[in-house]
Amino acid sequence: MAQTPNIRTFQPADAATVRDLFSHGLLDFAMGFEEPMREYIRHSLADDLADISASYFKEPGGHFWVAEIDGQIKGIVGIQRRTREEAELRRMSVAADSRRHGIGGKLLETAEAFCWEKGYQRIRLTTVSLLQSAIALYRKHGYQQAGEERYGQVMGLHFVKRLTDHRC
Repeated sequence: MAQTPNIRTFQPADAATVRDLFSHGLLDFAMGFEEPMREYIRHSLADDLADISASYFKEPGGHFWVAEIDGQIKGIVGIQRRTREEAELRRMSVAADSRRHGIGGKLLETAEAFCWEKGYQRIRLTTVSLLQSAIALYRKHGYQQAGEERYGQVMGLHFVKRLTDHRC
């Protein structure tokens, strides 16, 4: 039986582990698209993941969580404010040895509850078509596909959940 993860707020000491988990999580699903995925990872590591505290906590309405089991970080997710009504779910990832044990769902529920408390009306996110298990999780939690666009060789899928339609 899987252990229940401890979902807690990111601490600066978590930064290297978070970046590593994010990088490996995406490469696990690259399946022939390794180079475009590495480029995306490089961009992400230089963008918001370069300074998670500044990117997710400096502005009101943002947050970043880690999921721990036995003191080891096994999952991550962040929320960034886009408008007064809309938040963006970002950087959702679960360690390979901990997938399919409910960690992603717990992280998603935590992020949604936070958004509900902050008064957001919508959560949006973008994922790629390679991440079929993530897409299934988002759909299970009421996210609707709102568009798609090509990112080089990979198709990006945009999803939205209206919090006014779903009580978290």
